[in-house]
Amino acid sequence: MSNNDASLSVQFFYDDPNQVLCAVLDNGTMGNTHYASLVLKDFLQDQHLLQGQLIVTSFPENGNPTKSMIEKFMQQAIRGKGKEGDIHFFTGANAAASVLIVDTDDIVREFIKTRLELKGYRVYEAKDGQEAYNVFVRELPGLVITELNLPIIDGYQLIRKIQATNSYEGEVIVLTDKQLTENMSRAYESGAADYVTKPLSISELEWKIKRLTKNN
Repeated sequence: MSNNDASLSVQFFYDDPNQVLCAVLDNGTMGNTHYASLVLKDFLQDQHLLQGQLIVTSFPENGNPTKSMIEKFMQQAIRGKGKEGDIHFFTGANAAASVLIVDTDDIVREFIKTRLELKGYRVYEAKDGQEAYNVFVRELPGLVITELNLPIIDGYQLIRKIQATNSYEGEVIVLTDKQLTENMSRAYESGAADYVTKPLSISELEWKIKRLTKNN
């Protein structure tokens, strides 16, 4: 498999009961890992071989993965309760930090999810406030990134419900197209730790996530 003449060797591991396939790319860069995952997913689906979730991992700075590391990544995918055909990315770096992304826009969620998983975060998704709160209660992620414009429970309500949770020590970042000072003030008053406006600057968001999660 190649992208711009960059060859990648792949090892496969499969959890049959949970239908999770793990593909390990030897020394793959972030770009090659993402590219290879899309090619692999297309191939497996064309051959009707992908019957569950797909994990793609690479270890450019950490050497070869151990069996326990592979098992950990698979368990994270299983706990995430993803859909058939979902792709999860892990790079072996600081995979303990977890993030919940809440946005009605599928493209926004997928873009952020891909970037964060490539940096080693465990990522959950929700498309409305009620679903987000249900995921939050079940998983207690270390960080929540939420839009304010949400159905059922809006972003302000969601933040307040999260902050009212006893013993929760995580943080909330607002990512929204609401750019008025009054929206920012209301979000901070509800308990948000930071505020990022759309159109999205992924580098700004990643810096703020890193600062809040101390994922160095």
